[in-house]
Amino acid sequence: EPDPGHAGEGTGHSMQKSLIIARLIGPVLSAIGIGMLVNQPAYREMAAQFLGGLPFIYFSGILGLVAGLYILNVHNVWTPDWRSAVTAVGWFLTCVGAFRIIAPQFSSFVGSAIVANGGFFVGAGIVLLTLGGFITFKGYMA
Repeated sequence: EPDPGHAGEGTGHSMQKSLIIARLIGPVLSAIGIGMLVNQPAYREMAAQFLGGLPFIYFSGILGLVAGLYILNVHNVWTPDWRSAVTAVGWFLTCVGAFRIIAPQFSSFVGSAIVANGGFFVGAGIVLLTLGGFITFKGYMA
């Protein structure tokens, strides 16, 4: 099997992996985005509680790092199509997860500053819903 990191790899087994991962992460990102848009007070309260508890930050870092590394291990594909979005999600989860494990206090500080911005949940909700919707569409319409 060719190295999944090579951009020239097209279809077959790699495409099947792309579809499976897209069908998992797309709806999750979409649901989070919708939640952020329609239930901002609850998300603001959850964020405050989450950022106040270093064990939550640390544990979510472990989960994010494992999820990101899993995606990258089975799907490190950079192609000029939608599959690169799946790989980008893997890299994002890996980096954020590692950051939360290495520096949970700083993660709390940065997160609190970001969440304090009044438009954060609207902006993040739109981005997550758009990205999740796109990945879901590509995953299920193939």
